[in-house]
Amino acid sequence: MDYKTSKIEIDKLVEITTNELYFAVIKGLTNRRMRSTVDTLYFSVDDELFYHNYYSDFGPLSISCLYKYCTKLNKYLIFANGVKRVVHYTSNNDKKKANAAYLMGAYAVIYLKFNPDLVAQTLDAIGPFKNFVDASQCPSGYRLRIVDCLHAIYKALSFNFFNFVDFNMVEYDMRNTLQYGDLNWLVPRKFLAFIGPTENEFLNGRPPEFYVKYFLQNDVKTVIRLNNKFYDSNAFKTVGIEHYDLIFPDGSTPPREILFRFLEISETAPAAIGVHCKAGLGRTGSLIGAYLLKHYHMTAREAIAWMRICRPGSVIGYQQNWLEKIQGMMWSLGAEYRGKLGEPDKIPFHKYGIYSRKWPLDREKMIRAARKKIKSKLSHTRSESVSRASITTSKSTSISEKKTDKSPLKQIMKVIEQHKNTNSESSKRPISTGNNILKKVVFDDKLEKKRSRTRKNKSSTQGDKLNDIKVARQSSPDKFNKLGSLHKVAILFEKTQKR
Repeated sequence: MDYKTSKIEIDKLVEITTNELYFAVIKGLTNRRMRSTVDTLYFSVDDELFYHNYYSDFGPLSISCLYKYCTKLNKYLIFANGVKRVVHYTSNNDKKKANAAYLMGAYAVIYLKFNPDLVAQTLDAIGPFKNFVDASQCPSGYRLRIVDCLHAIYKALSFNFFNFVDFNMVEYDMRNTLQYGDLNWLVPRKFLAFIGPTENEFLNGRPPEFYVKYFLQNDVKTVIRLNNKFYDSNAFKTVGIEHYDLIFPDGSTPPREILFRFLEISETAPAAIGVHCKAGLGRTGSLIGAYLLKHYHMTAREAIAWMRICRPGSVIGYQQNWLEKIQGMMWSLGAEYRGKLGEPDKIPFHKYGIYSRKWPLDREKMIRAARKKIKSKLSHTRSESVSRASITTSKSTSISEKKTDKSPLKQIMKVIEQHKNTNSESSKRPISTGNNILKKVVFDDKLEKKRSRTRKNKSSTQGDKLNDIKVARQSSPDKFNKLGSLHKVAILFEKTQKR
């Protein structure tokens, strides 16, 4: 392959699939456009897919970005049809280069079914690559490698945590914004991480009532609060959502009793669980990460990588080392838990992935079928009640007639009267009261009015600062990626909800 095109020189290049797919790094720290040739199609996503950082963190790119990348690359490969070679190129900027390599590696794991270690080894030929760091305000010594992210993708794929054939990218992009709740699914139909609700107008966030509709639509029947109280939990309880307080300090790791209480609640919860702290990143990611270690036998690095792919910024500072520390214990507890169920080696496999388009449709079908079954059962019960009431009424009438009509003359007159008025007899029969058995029930769907807002001056915590960054980031439209304006995405999201 000619390494020079349009006066832009390729610095390094590696072959992913023979004579078909390549990954390249061009010279220079800034990205420049390479023109495709007769036999080669060049493309780059450096100026298309972005990571919105908090501090020094720069990746890995979110699952939405990964979905967009895979969709684009699949289209290019179909267009090339084995005749042209497809080259994904990136600049020598260490952050762009690392994210581009992660995207190519993830594609190879998902679609080419490559082993994560083999892919990482192949990409290392044009390395080295900068390791990913957490969203700490202070520098952290903990590093996440590209191979950790690839192993996380591999494991998540084996559990069906996600399925790009059935993935609602629009819902992810919408719900990932503060305006629409700042929430992300980490485990399908099991864990939803979100920013802490608040009734305080001076804090960033949404009131708890904002989340009720989405939670009920997505079978979130439990909410776990890990931060100080900034809202009345009755906002969830009054609509049938269980609420638990497992509060511990911002930026810290959970005490042993809170860890085990969280696992207990998670293992017995009737449906999906919404978990939040102040920003929904550190404490939230730590506890959900512990669950991933126990029940999915993921390594701490795999769990951290997966959660950051779903919810960038998850698990901060010493919380990363804490997950490494409890890894062995969680694995042992997981094996013991599965052993009691008689399936020591079985890891859960999900029917639907996160942000499934199919799940809401199937859920609606199940609800309709259940309603139809209940309606049929009620109709059968009502008809039985009516017939019983009719029989009871007719028996009581005949008994009373027998008691009152003992005179022979009256009995003869009765027979004559019945013969004359056979048609009018049916109209004189007692009317059944069976239809009056069921009573009309009226439900009031209105939620309680919001409690009076509190105004308390408190020092800013790590969660406060992260939330401030979210607000500043999303208040600047020019910092959004190529998805388009927020208004257009909102319209698209509403259309998908109506389908």
